[in-house]
Amino acid sequence: MVGSHNDIQRVLNLDSYGDLMSTKDLSTFLGVSKQTIYKEIRDGKFGVPLKFGREYRIPKIYISRKYLQV
Repeated sequence: MVGSHNDIQRVLNLDSYGDLMSTKDLSTFLGVSKQTIYKEIRDGKFGVPLKFGREYRIPKIYISRKYLQV
């Protein structure tokens, strides 16, 4: 459940991204390094990310469920 003002702001910011987020977009959104994103991908924390060539795309639904408790 979205509770704090920061959570509400994050939900609004999340809407500005497409349905699939790149590792760069996700690191910017979460305020962490791309290396942290890659580690979480390896650890399976984003469900099943999609890989296009050398780039990962993470469905936005995983982000909202994991970090925003929506």
